[in-house]
Amino acid sequence: MKKKVLVVDNNKLIVRLLTVFLQQQGYVVAAAEDGLSALDQVEVFRPDIMLVDLIMPQINGEKLCRIIRKMPEHDAIFIIIISAIVAEEKVDFQSFGANACIAKGPAKQMNEHLATVLHYYENDKVDLLGKKIFGEENIFERDITKELLATKKHLEITLNHMDEGLVELTADAHVIFANPVSFKLLGLSEEKVLAGFFPDFFAESDRQRIARLLEKQDENIVELGEDEPITLHDNYLLLKFVPFYDQGRRYIIAMMHNITRRKQAELELIHHKENLEEMVQDRTVTLEELNVELEDALCKVKTLSGLLPICAACKKIRDDQGYWNQIELFIRDHSFAEFSHGICPECAKKLYPELDLYEDK
Repeated sequence: MKKKVLVVDNNKLIVRLLTVFLQQQGYVVAAAEDGLSALDQVEVFRPDIMLVDLIMPQINGEKLCRIIRKMPEHDAIFIIIISAIVAEEKVDFQSFGANACIAKGPAKQMNEHLATVLHYYENDKVDLLGKKIFGEENIFERDITKELLATKKHLEITLNHMDEGLVELTADAHVIFANPVSFKLLGLSEEKVLAGFFPDFFAESDRQRIARLLEKQDENIVELGEDEPITLHDNYLLLKFVPFYDQGRRYIIAMMHNITRRKQAELELIHHKENLEEMVQDRTVTLEELNVELEDALCKVKTLSGLLPICAACKKIRDDQGYWNQIELFIRDHSFAEFSHGICPECAKKLYPELDLYEDK
């Protein structure tokens, strides 16, 4: 059975040259223009060999290799890197799972090197390939490429150390890049995230909201999760979607902010406010009940106030009707006081001198 080769390169001329050469060698050939479409092709075409460029849009060659190597059903694919940046970047292709590496150059030389690598593969001598980069001696470093690679490296360092998750999506919401914080927030490894449908990483209720928003999003920047939180693995997330165009293609940057602490503080504040309002209501009811009891008590209280007409001789008090009352009777009727009668020493001596009631013993 003829073996299958998948050529992954966004340079159509390179794809055409490699396809013609491989078909002449008796291989069945398919092509993909970037890493994202290559993953789809791998599932359908199921290649034995892959030729992969490193610099590509929508999942570069290095990430594509890492993903393939973490897919058990495709781990046996023989991967050959064919790249024009091997002189500037000193590619350690084995570190990300490739089996061989060829430098892009003149078509004749490139085909010769490819034939050599395939010969090793067909004869089960891939271990002899080692870390050799075929054709490296015939290419030279380019200053502009070195500068671009340096800029790329600086950008990657920045993205890798951000506190927020950053995910790049295609127009149909498939992931083509994600930084380490994104993997942590999503709770998934890189190979599980890349090429995945972004809304599928969320719970059903949030998934539908995100999918609808991405489907209808125009050129405006939109946020989701502030008024109605997006929850994921016990975290509250604020999602910000920024659309942009590059070379005629539409992309979306999704920024994921972990706002769990702020949301928890807001919820605690709301909880405390509700408790305070409940306490105030309880206190108000209690005070109202006490006020009613107090008013009722005050209604029952009898008080003496104002000027009281009293006889200078017998000490009777004149009431509002003009009647003279014994002082004890008047006080009894106008307060809650009750009297018990006794006799003081002076009156005892005056009234009962013969009894000596208070004489010292």
